Amino acid sequence: MRLLIINSSPRRQGNISRLLDRAAQSATAAGADCHVINLYDKDIRYCLGCMTCRSKLQCPIPDDMPLIADAIKAADRIVIGAPCYWANMPGVLKSMFDRLVYLFMTKNKHGIPEPLLRGRKALIVTTATTPMPLARLIGQTSGTVKAIKNILKLGGISTIPSIQIGGTLKHDISDADLLRVDRRIARLLK
Repeated sequence: MRLLIINSSPRRQGNISRLLDRAAQSATAAGADCHVINLYDKDIRYCLGCMTCRSKLQCPIPDDMPLIADAIKAADRIVIGAPCYWANMPGVLKSMFDRLVYLFMTKNKHGIPEPLLRGRKALIVTTATTPMPLARLIGQTSGTVKAIKNILKLGGISTIPSIQIGGTLKHDISDADLLRVDRRIARLLK
């Protein structure tokens, strides 16, 4: 089982990074071949909307996106970690998705989107400074999960229940949060 972990947090010692480190440890202990990509370490330029990727099946912009595309194609399971930015994903993650539309979906002769990554499963992990349950209720963590989940669904990637943690302005993640990661990773790898 090949697991790809995508970290879209700029903080190396932050809550998302700690949760994803635990996910990698759990997955490796369960026998998964685990690969981690920290998006802030990569050269990811903005999509230009040129649509070249639709016909050439690759983006013409010279940066690190081909490496990320190859890692996604090779993965059986994916974990995406995203801090909540204005009830949504960080810009670096959105830029990644914008640039990989050709990898996630195509359109049939009627213009209907068709997913290209069927059979993969994903887990979305997000945190917010807004305390729970307010973070879910007002759409902070739930907005982040919804935005990512919609993109994954268009690609044919199914998701298991997300991990949403609020109140991180006043407290770091807990041991109970780390145990939630262990349980979700076990479920994802099934």
